[in-house]
Amino acid sequence: MDLALPEVAEQFALSAERAIVALGGLELARGAEADPARRADVLLGALDALGVPDLDPRADLESAATAAELVRIAGRYVVPFPVVGYVMAGPGGVPAALASAPPLCVDHGDLFARWSVCDFSGTSTEARPAGAPFSSRLAPFVTPLEAVGPPKGGHEGDVALLCTLWASYLLGVAEHALELAVAHVKGRVQFGRPLAELQSVRFEIADATVAVDGLRELVRFTLWRVAQAKEEALADALAARLGALDVTKPVLRVAQQLHGAAGLATEYDISVLVRHVQPALRLPVDSDAMSDIVFGALGTHGFATLFPLHSTEAGRSE
Repeated sequence: MDLALPEVAEQFALSAERAIVALGGLELARGAEADPARRADVLLGALDALGVPDLDPRADLESAATAAELVRIAGRYVVPFPVVGYVMAGPGGVPAALASAPPLCVDHGDLFARWSVCDFSGTSTEARPAGAPFSSRLAPFVTPLEAVGPPKGGHEGDVALLCTLWASYLLGVAEHALELAVAHVKGRVQFGRPLAELQSVRFEIADATVAVDGLRELVRFTLWRVAQAKEEALADALAARLGALDVTKPVLRVAQQLHGAAGLATEYDISVLVRHVQPALRLPVDSDAMSDIVFGALGTHGFATLFPLHSTEAGRSE
């Protein structure tokens, strides 16, 4: 297994980041709160210009890695658009979303008239917006959906891809949060010296760096596993999403704490990241519920490891 990304995926990520930065980067998220119509007006055209509608993450490892890099860049700037769902759009351009149980809620769900909603068992249902987005400062674009078609099974592969792509999205969020924290502690002077010279601050940055690097390796390994066999890798993908949650939340917390009171101020970028990533951290389920889903999947689908697994009884007999 080679954890290096295909060159086409790396080049696509560079192009995507240049395009998003040219549009304003994190200012896109700030501006969307004041003018929600800009989400579709600006971003849909930019994504189409990048060729996203022609990108099929189901096709092969190269395509899956390219899609994962795109959503990682989207996570870095908490792009106010359902990029993961749009990348996973199937025939007819219907975006895909993960959901656990009613009420169905999708971030930026109001931007499309139809959705294909999968639960963690692989059952898919067509849905449509059931109202305007909820009015919340932490999740201004979360939209309720209602099912409009009969459920259909057999979509475990899509669930694995969605979980892996969302893990890559959260990787992008964690990367940018860590970069913002490093830049702040290097530039912030307290008691006559930069915060970065304090040993306790260095320890926190080091721990966050190791966590983000580990998540990056986990996402790339999971991409490889899912591309090899989507259904067999379902437990791996679920675990990758859980791992992404367990890394991103503490990295965001450390980054915000190191900013001090400024970390809560809307004019600071870390505040934008923390607020706009909340739906990705909480939908369709939080870490505790995700843990239960992962353990349930282990019993059904198994789990790939470097070493053979033995039961207690088998171990005693040996």
